[in-house]
Amino acid sequence: MVSAAVPEVAAEERLLRQTLPDARLTVAQEAARKASHGRYEVRTLWALSSADLNAYAGSAGSVGQPWPGLAQVSRIQRVVCERERQSGNWQTTVEVDYSITSLAADRANAAELLRRWRVHWRIEALHWVRDVTFGEDGSQIHRGQAPEAFSILRNTATTLLRLTGFASVAAGVRELGMGPTGVLTVFACLANRLKATQGSHQRVAAHLPTPSVQSHDRSTPQALARARDAPLVK
Repeated sequence: MVSAAVPEVAAEERLLRQTLPDARLTVAQEAARKASHGRYEVRTLWALSSADLNAYAGSAGSVGQPWPGLAQVSRIQRVVCERERQSGNWQTTVEVDYSITSLAADRANAAELLRRWRVHWRIEALHWVRDVTFGEDGSQIHRGQAPEAFSILRNTATTLLRLTGFASVAAGVRELGMGPTGVLTVFACLANRLKATQGSHQRVAAHLPTPSVQSHDRSTPQALARARDAPLVK
């Protein structure tokens, strides 16, 4: 549905070295095999490591000094293909972001930075759901341990709604809000999934060999009697 050209790392690195002789470039790309939330996405990340670039970065700002600890500069490009809500036609957009990191190239290449970027936005997405869908920031509950308890409840509700197959957490909240009895259907669905998981575990355990039990106690009745009658302190 959507594709992005795989960068030619060697050619791009040669081009960079015309300006930055010590440039070291790594590139990583990943694409979803199926649509996520009704959209396809291809992510490509370029990670550039150069001592000359690190020394220059920040010097043009108001401080006039390089950023301490800067190790790499990265560029991430997202090619997204999704349907328009009104027309239903597929539309492709390209988004580009930049970042800096203190992780050196030998600790985190482009693939590792792309993984960390994805994990970061996964956490941000969870906080966005808690704030926008459940109104966490606008909550008036501030005393004692109640805020922490309600945070756990919001996380639990988010997990349950995602497990039951709703299009989104917000869609699940709206549907259950219009028909509260649907909560029973949600728990019935979760119970069926739990039973199916337990059944698969039991089938696997049934094919495992039964461990043999061997006794390694070689104590004779006489030895046990001597141990029983022996004084605790000599």
